[in-house]
Amino acid sequence: MTRTVDFDDVRRRIVEFGDRATMITVTDDNRPHVVTAIIEIEGDRLLTTVGSRTHANLAERPSLTLTWMPSPGDDYQLILDGHAESVGQTDGKDVSEITIAIDRGILHRLAGLPTPGPSCIAL
Repeated sequence: MTRTVDFDDVRRRIVEFGDRATMITVTDDNRPHVVTAIIEIEGDRLLTTVGSRTHANLAERPSLTLTWMPSPGDDYQLILDGHAESVGQTDGKDVSEITIAIDRGILHRLAGLPTPGPSCIAL
């Protein structure tokens, strides 16, 4: 994914795919950390809340990836690369709010489909 994303397209795709995404961050020892997150749109940024481990990952390494699986019968999943612009303080329940800026996005075709089609569609 190499070009800047059109946020209007991001907004439209999140409405299409729903608010529940998978978020991938990187731990101190360079291992992936995978969680689910409820994504909200505010202006040209995304908001979500995260637990203490994801908070720590993003405070040190703000890059992240969000993915959405397609609905049954659809051929493409949504993948967004971005970074945490702000990582709020954790509350008493070890939850904090983060603001995400999206850098790139694609619709990625599922593997093993019997019909031809483009492998990726840039947003």
